[in-house]
Amino acid sequence: MNLQQLETLLAVVSTGSFSAAARKLGKAQSAVSTAISDLEIDLDLQLFDRSGRYPKLTDAGVQILQQAKLVHMQCNQLKELAVDLAAGTETNLRLAVDDEGQLPWLAPILAELAQTFPKLEVQIMFPLLEDLTQLLADGTADLGICFQPQSASEQFLRWPLQQLRFVAAVSVQHPLAQLDIVSPADLQQYRQLMVAGRGKSAEKQRGRLSGQVWWLEGDIAVLAMVEQGIGWAWLPAHVLEPRHLQGNMKVLSVQDAGTQMLPVQLELWQHRSKTPGPAALWLRRRLLSV
Repeated sequence: MNLQQLETLLAVVSTGSFSAAARKLGKAQSAVSTAISDLEIDLDLQLFDRSGRYPKLTDAGVQILQQAKLVHMQCNQLKELAVDLAAGTETNLRLAVDDEGQLPWLAPILAELAQTFPKLEVQIMFPLLEDLTQLLADGTADLGICFQPQSASEQFLRWPLQQLRFVAAVSVQHPLAQLDIVSPADLQQYRQLMVAGRGKSAEKQRGRLSGQVWWLEGDIAVLAMVEQGIGWAWLPAHVLEPRHLQGNMKVLSVQDAGTQMLPVQLELWQHRSKTPGPAALWLRRRLLSV
């Protein structure tokens, strides 16, 4: 049994006859008939009932056809993979994103990546802060998207992306939600919910006002706790917006402009020792175009 026989089988089924299959394949009808007969001998099965005007699949032929389609598809995928490898296209891409809260704006770009590189295997990780830099440093991630740190190692290449606007948010049931204007002293009285990695980096203290803090891994986790009225938090506006529109959350009007959490710059990172493949280069350029 060989791939040519399977292609002949698929051609006969799709066209409905040996003669039509021969025309489709550019072969003599006798060559098509011989290929099918040889396949039946190899499988020790009758695949077609030839008693009528047109060949009809037998029950065994129907089952063989399903497997033949699968094998044919896998062979085509193998050929495409070989072409990609010969062209230098990587087989997988690993992207580390500081917090899954970035997905609302990132997901459409990843959908474009899937369309452009349909065979590419993608792994998306959601580490935080210094956890992300470690993944890039040890080669576990190819590219990283993170908030601009107060300081960064020279071992990374960095490109600015968009800026994220942060707002102070609480549940509508929280005492702070009853205030029209909130002062820094008001915020300091209540538990603050903050995002932090597992390390001890000073980075995690950015935006802290309250003496009482709960630390969580990710904006989505913070959002869930804020919804329960456990505390208040600085949240990216795009993360909060759906809940705000539903009436579950309130954006606080903070009195002191100096207390406001300034917009935070997102950055794209790559280790200097990393040579990106075509897919990574495409994603890098697409992210920088936003």
